[in-house]
Amino acid sequence: MVDRTRQYTRFYAGFLKGQDMHRVFTAEGQPLNTAFWLIAHLATSQNGLLLRATGGPFEKFSWAKHFSVGSQGLPPDQCPPYEEVWGTFNAVHERVMQHLPTLTPEQLDAPNITGLQAIGTTVRDVITHAVRHEALHTGHLSWLCKLYGQRTI
Repeated sequence: MVDRTRQYTRFYAGFLKGQDMHRVFTAEGQPLNTAFWLIAHLATSQNGLLLRATGGPFEKFSWAKHFSVGSQGLPPDQCPPYEEVWGTFNAVHERVMQHLPTLTPEQLDAPNITGLQAIGTTVRDVITHAVRHEALHTGHLSWLCKLYGQRTI
């Protein structure tokens, strides 16, 4: 499910090629997260939830803290290049897909170390949350596609 969810995210992100990924849309006067923020956030969250919280090969990257839970991102002129973020998004996912199948039932039943008790008490719960979390943001990307005027499906 982790990989299938990422495939769907990539599907919608593909409709945004050539668009200004920093463009801010508003709804009812409220700014929406940019496509850039969403991709950076998904790279960061997969790194934290599916690597760090599961004992995997977690790797820090300099811009991650600006795209984590509750963050506002960075002004466009202070962001890393989108190609770097996209590369990290894909590299983290590759590491995730190599790591998750190695987890034993005992590791999956280990305690959730994220501090986010609302998502559950075990590593298995963290993985389930990560799938739901990404799917939620994939929906945001699909709305952005429409706002950019991109026909999807």
